[in-house]
Amino acid sequence: MLSVFEKGIIELVKCALTGGVPQLEEGFDFEKAYEYAQSRQITPLLFYGASNIEGFMDTLTGKKFFKSTMNLSFYCAEQSEAIKSVKDEFRANKIQHLAVKGTILRELYPYPEMRLMSDADILIKEEEYERIKPIMVGLGFEEQYESDHELVWKKGEISIELHKRLVPSYNKDYYKYFGNGWKIATIKNEETCEYLMTPEDSFIYTFVHFAKHYRDGGIGIKHIVDFFVYLDKYPNLDFEYIDKELEKLQLLRFWKNTKKVLDVWFNSAKSDDLSDFITAKIFGSGAYGTFEGSINAEAVRLSKGNENVKRKKALNIIFPPLQGMKKKYNVLNKAPVLLPVMWVVRWFEALFNFKKVKKQKQILDMMSDENISKYQNELNYVGLDFNFQ
Repeated sequence: MLSVFEKGIIELVKCALTGGVPQLEEGFDFEKAYEYAQSRQITPLLFYGASNIEGFMDTLTGKKFFKSTMNLSFYCAEQSEAIKSVKDEFRANKIQHLAVKGTILRELYPYPEMRLMSDADILIKEEEYERIKPIMVGLGFEEQYESDHELVWKKGEISIELHKRLVPSYNKDYYKYFGNGWKIATIKNEETCEYLMTPEDSFIYTFVHFAKHYRDGGIGIKHIVDFFVYLDKYPNLDFEYIDKELEKLQLLRFWKNTKKVLDVWFNSAKSDDLSDFITAKIFGSGAYGTFEGSINAEAVRLSKGNENVKRKKALNIIFPPLQGMKKKYNVLNKAPVLLPVMWVVRWFEALFNFKKVKKQKQILDMMSDENISKYQNELNYVGLDFNFQ
């Protein structure tokens, strides 16, 4: 059963998107809601719902909501302008590109600040990256690091993630389905080399991203709200096709369970133990998951092999893989051959960083057979698994 606080947050979100006046139960704490919203990147979403309540804007908490929302709206405008400048240059230079995730989902909301995002995601062709680099530099962006599936650029607080592939290659189950992602891209404009996905494929990818984060440590409220907004925007989606594809991805059961949560939140359906469990996980997962969740997820992944989980993790701590090291040591982006040297540098730095050593020990201690089994059972309960076929 949902708590007064959970029902209140959901009611504010719903009214922000529908224009209704929130009906909140006695005991709902707006100050607690403000602190919660700030940590979950949903402050404007709650503000636009609460602003429909007579007198809310005159309260101290209402003014805090308003000030934060206005600041975030200015940031979103700056972020949107930066994204537009990148896409304009890609069009002008005929760079093949496909905007994904929050970059397109934001456009479905009444106001862009209702859908905050930490970065903008654009799929590119990896072979065009050498042409892209001078464009990004010319726009004032600085190259940050390269991960398995992303090339990250920043300008001030604005981050653009150029995707080499839609999902990381180490997420073998989902990568097997999408590949680099271009097989589900449809040309929007041949002159500008801009691509898009069909509404159905975009929905599938959005749900895969949701599922990936849920199982990899947790997912925040704004990501499930995306589905309510998306389904409202596209009421005639071909769910015969969607269900068939989700079945291939072994995600159909998880989608049905997630759909039940959406019905509970936004369509007054009666909750049950499973929907309450998923709701509690989402409400407790921060904006993008929790530290404990990410460690448990990593332990489950490592347990799929035959080696000892703690031994595998210890080796990863002592000898981190190249992609992870690139984020900390930029020199490795230009000279990956220096990886062994940077391992030594990292070991030397660790000698003077007791907190980091203590944290690594904490991670190893958390990787117990009991925690692995509990987390795997929780994933199985909602219809998720790690598949490495």
